[in-house]
Amino acid sequence: MDGKLLGQKTPELEETSVEEQIRDWTALPTEILSLFLSRLFLGDYERFRIVCKKWKLVPSLPVPCPTQCPIPQSQWLMLYRGLKKMELNFFHPLYKDTYRMDIPELSGALLRCSKDGWLLMSRGKHSVFFFNPFTKGKIDLPNLPHHYNFNAISFSCAPTSSECLVFGIYAFFDHVRFSAISRGEEKWTGDQIKGEHDFHHSHTNPVFYNELVYCLGEDGTLGVFNPKDFCWKTIQNPEKIRHFLYESYLMECDGKLLAVFVGKKGRGVSVYTLDDSKMAWERVRDLGSKMLFVSHAVSFSATKVVEGMQNKIYFPRFLGKDGVFFSLATHRYESFGSTRLSRKDFDGMEESLHCCWIEPRTEIYCEGELNWLSAVG
Repeated sequence: MDGKLLGQKTPELEETSVEEQIRDWTALPTEILSLFLSRLFLGDYERFRIVCKKWKLVPSLPVPCPTQCPIPQSQWLMLYRGLKKMELNFFHPLYKDTYRMDIPELSGALLRCSKDGWLLMSRGKHSVFFFNPFTKGKIDLPNLPHHYNFNAISFSCAPTSSECLVFGIYAFFDHVRFSAISRGEEKWTGDQIKGEHDFHHSHTNPVFYNELVYCLGEDGTLGVFNPKDFCWKTIQNPEKIRHFLYESYLMECDGKLLAVFVGKKGRGVSVYTLDDSKMAWERVRDLGSKMLFVSHAVSFSATKVVEGMQNKIYFPRFLGKDGVFFSLATHRYESFGSTRLSRKDFDGMEESLHCCWIEPRTEIYCEGELNWLSAVG
């Protein structure tokens, strides 16, 4: 302590009055207070408002651009309105409003899948392409040899990687038709087989896991595709989920396959992990520090970045302007918004169909990386 005794006043302090030493926090400029407020969420946000009358009236700053969000590794729900204008709205569970972005490059295109900050889109009957909404980077794929009619489609990793593989599937009863294309290939490879068992694909995209592609059936069964030999099989274990399923989602979490099953009208939400050794579903009662983000286009897990977000499943559903999540602690649907939501089902909620969860990525890509046929290191 530079030889100074604890509690000894410095010459600078001796020259100032007690009033000057005590700072009046209510006198801070509104702009500074708004900046403080923009870094607070959940309970801290409410506590800020009740400090004093002036702080209660501090206006909130607009929702930041997703690429400038103060929350690291942040997941946003991307919703698009209208195919012609292509207006994208980005919603974060901790904010009360959305950030709007107009991207005319996506006019007339349909969202199919999302991963690593990239969107997989289709336009017309044969065109498929990747697009990064934050950098406007675009990667065109070779045209499909047939009409786009996949039940589901997914890709293994960022399309700028040499390891990127795109896989699409159309399953109907015991017949399965699939197509795949790897980075650098000029055309799609397809095949159609007749399996030993019926497989009805759920409305969730496939998941790449342990060098295989896993597809979730409507009853909780799994279909597995091996891209090395174009082999397909339906796994009879895990056992079928007994109750009626309204929605189901598949993702990877901490090196395991994880599935979320939702019953009729949103009741009976349950989480299961796949035991690879037994090929059986095992119930998960608590997610710990994990968060699950689910949608038809993509579902994934993440570790909490803000206290209070963990042990919850975030759905692409709204009650008014408030986003909705399911808490595994209370077994009820709740919200961080102004509406004190606590319900057991989807009653009164609106589902967003044209959407996906996405984590903003702003890497700079060279011309070769944006060319599907070019080799990348």
